[in-house]
Amino acid sequence: MDNIESELKKIRYHLKLLGEAIDYREHPIEYLVVHLNWSEAQLECAHDIFEEARNAIDDGRGVNWTQFQHKLRDALQIGYQTVKLIVLAFYRNHQWTDVCKQYAEAHECSEFHEITRKE
Repeated sequence: MDNIESELKKIRYHLKLLGEAIDYREHPIEYLVVHLNWSEAQLECAHDIFEEARNAIDDGRGVNWTQFQHKLRDALQIGYQTVKLIVLAFYRNHQWTDVCKQYAEAHECSEFHEITRKE
């Protein structure tokens, strides 16, 4: 049993190093998943929440960004700073860009300048 635990610890360490080596600009989703230690189901959950927001935008209903944050927080057990990471990762990966732009405009901060100041 000690050998299995030792090997598991080593594999986790290797994965941590590989995760740190991923270029977050070239592979934003892969970086996000490794950085947050997400499963495929957690990534799909984030996609579902962004899709719901896009549908609200497309239908002209608009998005309550506080509720959007709470859905992500509650579903994925994350904080506000992590919401920013998710928005940036999807934007950099050219996914849900309309949602990302509107969220960034509603929550102006230096991290979002690459979204809000893009021409």
